[in-house]
Amino acid sequence: MDLRDDDLFTVAGSLAELLGAPVTIEDENSTVLAYSGGEQAVDEARIGTILGRQVPSRIRELLSHAGVFERLHRETDPIYVDLADPAITPRLVIAVRDNNIAVGSIWVALSGQPTPTQESTLRAAVAVVAEHIASERDRINSTRRRQTERVKALIGGGEQAFRAAEDLRLHGPLTVVAVGATTGFMPSTVAASLGLYLDTLAVDAVVAQLVDSTYLVVAADEANTRRLLEDFLGRARERAQLAVAVGRTVKSASECHLSRADADHVLGALRHNQSGGIVAGMKDTLASVLALHVADIFDGLGDATPLGALEDHDRRHGSELVATARTFLDKGGDVANSSAALHVHPNTLRNRLRRCKDMCGVDLTDAETRLILMLQFKLRTS
Repeated sequence: MDLRDDDLFTVAGSLAELLGAPVTIEDENSTVLAYSGGEQAVDEARIGTILGRQVPSRIRELLSHAGVFERLHRETDPIYVDLADPAITPRLVIAVRDNNIAVGSIWVALSGQPTPTQESTLRAAVAVVAEHIASERDRINSTRRRQTERVKALIGGGEQAFRAAEDLRLHGPLTVVAVGATTGFMPSTVAASLGLYLDTLAVDAVVAQLVDSTYLVVAADEANTRRLLEDFLGRARERAQLAVAVGRTVKSASECHLSRADADHVLGALRHNQSGGIVAGMKDTLASVLALHVADIFDGLGDATPLGALEDHDRRHGSELVATARTFLDKGGDVANSSAALHVHPNTLRNRLRRCKDMCGVDLTDAETRLILMLQFKLRTS
C-alpha cells in the first residue's frame, strides 16, 4: 500500500476502499484530521464527529468508560469495539504512533466482526498515517512560527510592523486584542479557535499565542472588533475563564504598539479583578488600570497613605473610619445618604469625618485626598 505521496484525506479514502468501510483518522485528542467521503451518515457518532471535527463528548464518555482509550494507549494491535449502543456502530480502531509516541488513531466503522484481511490492512496503514500526521504537524508548526514572528513584529510597531503588515496584506485601520486566562493556564485551543472563527467570517486578521496571552491584530476599528470578540466569547467553551482586552484603533501598522499597550493594560486589570467572560477596552477599565499603575507606590508607603492612616487608627482604637470613608466616597460625599447606608445618625457621621481629619490627617473634603483614597479602595475591591 503506497500512499506516501497522497494527502491525509486521500489516504483515508483509499484505506476505506481497501477495507470496504468508512474511515476516520483522528489525533491523540480525538480531533478529526481526515475522513473518507461518501459515507458520512453511518451513525450518530460519525455524523457528529465529522460535523464538529471532534468526537462528541457523549461518545467520548462511552468509549472512555469502555476502556477503549486506555487500551489504545498501551496496545498496538487493532481493537474491536462494540458498545451495543445505537449511537455508535461497531468500530475497528488502531493506535498510530511515531517513535513510540501516540499521535493519533484510525477508526473504521463496521457492520460486523472484522475480517483478518481488514485487520492486516489496518496494521499496514499505521506507518503511512503516522508519516502523514508528522509531516502535517511540521507544516503547521512552521506556518505557526512564521505567523508568530509576524504578529510580534506587528504589535512592536515601527518599521518592522509596517513590513509585516505588507507581507500579510493587512491594512488599516487596525486594532490589537489581547486574550488571556483570568485563572490557571491559557487553554491551548484558544488561538486556533479564534483563527478559525475569523477565517469563517472572512475577517482580515492574524492571531498568535505569545507566552501566556493570545494576540490578534484585526483590520477593523475598535467597535467592530469588540462586536466580533463578544460573539466569539459567547460561543467559546472556556469563556468563563477568558478575558478579552481590546486596544485603541490605529491608522497604520507602525502605530500598533500603541494599541498593544492599551490591550496589555486592560488585560492586566481584568486579570487582577478576575473578570472572566467579558470583552473590555480602556474606557471600561481606566480606573483599575490607573490604580494598578500606582499599586507598587502605595505598597511602599504603608501608613503614610490616607488609607494606611485610617486602617492604623481602626486597628488601635476599634473605630470604623475606613468603612466611613469608603461609604462617604461611594455616596459622592452626601452626608444623608452615607449615614443611611451606615445606619448611623448624620451627626455621628460628621464626627467620624472630623476624626479622620483631626486624628489621622485625612481630610475627606480635600480633592487630592479623595482621589488617592478612591484609587486605594479601587485596588482593594478589585
